[in-house]
Amino acid sequence: MKPGNLIRISRAAIGVPADSIALIIKSDLPERWVGDSAAAREQIHTVQILGSNRTRRYLGRDLEVI
Repeated sequence: MKPGNLIRISRAAIGVPADSIALIIKSDLPERWVGDSAAAREQIHTVQILGSNRTRRYLGRDLEVI
């Protein structure tokens, strides 16, 4: 996944239901890795929910590219 991709959010959060559509604005790795597992190096994506001005941060495992 990279910025500009249209995605579907698979995990519900407060104010954002599951299966919402969003646009990835920014992707980056955590500043500090704790441990050597794959989960510690997973990208964090900043997404803008379509139909609102909200931006949220999600892990890659909670998103799927449309």
